[in-house]
Amino acid sequence: MEATADQLQAILEEFGPNAGLVEEMLDEYLRNPAGVSSSWQQYFAEVLKPSNGNGTRPSSPSTVTSQQQPTDPSPSPSTVTPTDQQTAIRGVAAKIVENMEASLSLPTATSIRTIPVKVLEENRRLLNQYLAIRSGNKLSFTHLIAWALVKALGEYPNLNASFARIGGVPHKTERPNVNIGLAVDLTRKDGTRSLVVPNVKNAEAMDFGQFVAAYDTVVKKSRTNTLDPSDFQGTSITLTNPGTVGTVASIPRLMPGQGAIVAIGAINHPAENQGMSPIALSMLGLAKVMTITCTYDHRVIQGAESGQFLARVH
Repeated sequence: MEATADQLQAILEEFGPNAGLVEEMLDEYLRNPAGVSSSWQQYFAEVLKPSNGNGTRPSSPSTVTSQQQPTDPSPSPSTVTPTDQQTAIRGVAAKIVENMEASLSLPTATSIRTIPVKVLEENRRLLNQYLAIRSGNKLSFTHLIAWALVKALGEYPNLNASFARIGGVPHKTERPNVNIGLAVDLTRKDGTRSLVVPNVKNAEAMDFGQFVAAYDTVVKKSRTNTLDPSDFQGTSITLTNPGTVGTVASIPRLMPGQGAIVAIGAINHPAENQGMSPIALSMLGLAKVMTITCTYDHRVIQGAESGQFLARVH
């Protein structure tokens, strides 16, 4: 079983930043349909229906996509040495390259805010003391920050909007529901790392306990490779946390179909204070901080809205 260019294109356009995971699912399905869950079987069976009327599929995803790539007439970079190994980027990975280059055409801007986290740390500590007695569960900083985003969107719903062209006419899509995407870092079968971005749907209608349960469910499904196609669909805003690897601040790429992506940096003392002893930090009242960024589509979201949104998150 193989996939045509149009079928592969449809899959990639729907799943965008999750193409890496979907690539693995598709490869497994093409080898052995029973090797993926029933929901993925149903999805791929629908998408891969023959479209040429005779039931044949002319070529594989990698072959089709590589055939579509234009030949780059430019010479190899002068920095390449004879000992360097170069590998052509093909298949789904090549489409990701195209998508990232195409994202450069989006007119985005970014708001940046540095937030003290002393109160956040203390509240998390108290919450986890309580949870340790009641359930043994534990809250991360990202749980709390994601919830803050959901609540702030209730006051600044335009950050949940997106841009689209319909019949060549620009449109603003206003979404009543908050489907917050959560970027989850995974190690793939070949040892490389990739992000998947499932979402918690209708988060605005949940209380905090329900939100935490839904959050934990999609993260668990990500790590156990049991996500369904529906887990990726309909994302309205995304939260990513590069701070887990020490990144202080990040301006991630905004994907088409969303109005904003929020990134949170590492929680720590400013670099100039990190060599001081805990006693000195305490005596001087120097607390840890976190930098949060909001990258937004400037066609439907204005800078003042983004700045006020981050102020409310603060």
